[in-house]
Amino acid sequence: MPENMRIILARHGRTEWNGAARFQGKTDVPLTEEGRTQAGALARRLSSWPLEAVYTSPLSRAVYTAEAIAGAHELKPIVLPELREIDFGVWEGESIPDLDAKQHTQYTRWRADPFFNPPPEAETWPVLSARLERAVKIILESGYSRVVVVSHGGIMRAIYAVFLGLNAHKVWNMDVSNCAMSGIEMRYGRPCLVFENDDLHVRAGKAGEDLPVWGDGHAVKL
Repeated sequence: MPENMRIILARHGRTEWNGAARFQGKTDVPLTEEGRTQAGALARRLSSWPLEAVYTSPLSRAVYTAEAIAGAHELKPIVLPELREIDFGVWEGESIPDLDAKQHTQYTRWRADPFFNPPPEAETWPVLSARLERAVKIILESGYSRVVVVSHGGIMRAIYAVFLGLNAHKVWNMDVSNCAMSGIEMRYGRPCLVFENDDLHVRAGKAGEDLPVWGDGHAVKL
């Protein structure tokens, strides 16, 4: 593992189910036009950052986002099945307002502690954390020093727990916006969260702000 390795975790762009507040999970929902625009904004933000590899979930919403980022560097994304979104079981495709109305008690329990109160037939925390430990190991042993990992809201929160050692009962309190990015740097063999949920490239639109990637001078004008 290279010393001072930098890893950017990025969420995919917006989908129709994001807009409708539906549980997507392992369901392969494509990006909307807005989501593709967000992916382009993230790719432009990262175009001057000297990344060496892009890893992605196999779901198309993440793959499209990863391809946009990798294409600016003449790279091809590396698909890691372990990065797919959480399997939400029987709640896949269900809307949050409907669940809250029809299964209020169970939904409220899930909302309070999602990894440890999973929906029926959903993926459990031991299974999820084990596969993410495998993914993190692959990335850390890759030999690359600048890496982007494109995945999902639930997966990014789980990585905070598995990789950074944050409280798995509390990481859902951290916001993860569409096409937002978070930065992790390896320092003396230990991961350090440098920034989280940076989506200025999405919110800036065509405003033309100079937006650095890591606060180190690698800035692009949108």
